[in-house]
Order: sequence, then structure tokens, then C-alpha cells
Amino acid sequence: MKITVKLNNGFLPDEYSKFSDTKLSDQPVVSFPIHLENIPDNTKYLAVTLIDYDAVTRMGAPFIHWLISDIPVQNNIPEDFSRNFTGPQGKNTWYSRFYTLNDDYVINHYAGPVPPDKPHAYTLTVYALNQSMDLENGFFYNQFRDSLKNKIIDHQEIKLLAKG
Repeated sequence: MKITVKLNNGFLPDEYSKFSDTKLSDQPVVSFPIHLENIPDNTKYLAVTLIDYDAVTRMGAPFIHWLISDIPVQNNIPEDFSRNFTGPQGKNTWYSRFYTLNDDYVINHYAGPVPPDKPHAYTLTVYALNQSMDLENGFFYNQFRDSLKNKIIDHQEIKLLAKG
């Protein structure tokens, strides 16, 4: 499986990150389009994570920006998919007790990159699955990882830079 995301001068385009004009609770909410090639034939669903491991040096842990499961198989996950998808999406790190964001919608959808100090590399992982993950909306990352067991046919990841 191959993942492609169109970049602008090597960075995630502004409309999907901290420079977006479309925000809720000061967080960018328009998810970027993802193009997939060579999805295994026996794939039943896709799942996606977007995690900022560069955040570890600033906050002591990775920052989860997007968790989404049970995506119907498709080669193009379109722009703004997070706000239009009716399937399960998980809690991002804004749910943490270390933050005061009190917006249930933002916490359970794509909350785009907002690196505070310098460009960060975000890890986008796409999973091809042989069955549904059977997760409820608002699931946590540990539930996501547990549900992946014995369901992964293939997975790939790429790094996406976002301007700070």
C-alpha cells in the first residue's frame, strides 16, 4: 500500500494546520486528502492515525491529532473527511486533563497540527483491515490499538511536516 498527501513546499498545506481559516475552539478542523494505491484486495476497512511524536520533547508524550476507524475502502479519502464521516472517530490529545479544551466535537475529530515553536513531523499511518474494528465513537488510542489485533492486512506510514 502506498500513501500520498499533497504538500506545499514540503509542508502540509496551511488549510489543514495552524494557519487554517476554518477552526473550532481555535483548532484546525478540515482534514487533508489522502491518496492510497495498492490497497490489498481482501481489505474490508481502512483506519487512520495522525500522531505528533515531536511533541514528546515539549510535553512528555506524543500528541494524537486524529483517530478514525471503519473507513469504507477507497483510494481517495477526501478533504474534510473527518467532518463528513459518520463512522467512529476517537479522542485526540485535547481530551487530556492537561488541557482545558472543552469542545466534545473537536476532541473526537481531526484537530490539525498546531506546532507551537518550530516545524514538527507528523506520522500518518493507514491500516488495511480484514474486518471492522467495532469501536464506538469517542474511543481511546489504547482501545484502537487493542482492536487492531488480528485485523491488519497491511499498514504504511509517512511523515508530514507542518509549519510552526
